[in-house]
Amino acid sequence: MAQTIPNQTQSSGGITVAGSGIVLAQPDTARITLGVDLTEQSLAQAQSEAAQRMDAVVAKLKADGIADDDIHTVAFNVTPQYDQQQGQSQGTLRGYEVQNLVEVKTTNVGGLGTLLDDAVAAGATRIFGISFEASNMEALTAQARDQAMSNAQAKAQQLAGDAGVGLGRVVAVNESDTNGVTPVQVQPRAAAPAAAVSTPIQAGQLQITTNVTVTYAIQ
Repeated sequence: MAQTIPNQTQSSGGITVAGSGIVLAQPDTARITLGVDLTEQSLAQAQSEAAQRMDAVVAKLKADGIADDDIHTVAFNVTPQYDQQQGQSQGTLRGYEVQNLVEVKTTNVGGLGTLLDDAVAAGATRIFGISFEASNMEALTAQARDQAMSNAQAKAQQLAGDAGVGLGRVVAVNESDTNGVTPVQVQPRAAAPAAAVSTPIQAGQLQITTNVTVTYAIQ
C-alpha cells in the first residue's frame, strides 16, 4: 500500500532589517547651466542680440579652458510676449523673448566663481542648475553599498541574538541609492569691477548614500 508522507513546511518568517551606508567625498567636477535670456521688440533684433551675446559667452568659456566637448546646448526657445489688456483675449504683442542655454562641465571646481563672473561679464544673463560630482562615483557607490550590507547584517545578528534564534542565509535584498549634494543657487549679477572679489562658490561634500533592505532566514 502506498504510504502518505506528511508535508514538511518551512516557516516563511525571517528577520528583515534596513541597512544604510554613507560615504563622503570631495567633488572634482561641476556642471552649470548658463546662457542668455532677453526680450526685444522685433524677433530679428532679439535673435541677433542673443546670438552675439552667446558667441561672446562661449568664446570666454573656451578662453578660460573649457573644451568644446564640455559645452553643449540644452535649450533654445523663442516666445512671443504679450501685454494683456481688458477685453482682449490674446493681448498686444510687445516683443519676443529668446532664450539660449548651454550646459558647461568643468573640472576646475576651485575656479568656478571666476568662471561664472567671466560668463556674466561676457553677456550671460542666466546662471542656474549648478551641480557637483566625483569622477569615481561607481567606486564610491560600491563602498557605500558594502557599508549598508555590513550595517544590515549587524542589526540582524543583534535581533537574532535577542530573540534566541540563529541567523540563516540571506533570502532577499532590495537596494535604493540617493546620491548627490545640496544644490548651490547662484543668481546672475552685473559685471563686477576688475578689483572686485569673485563670486564665492562652496562645493561642499558629496554624500553618497545607499540603503538596503535585507531579509534573513531564521535557523
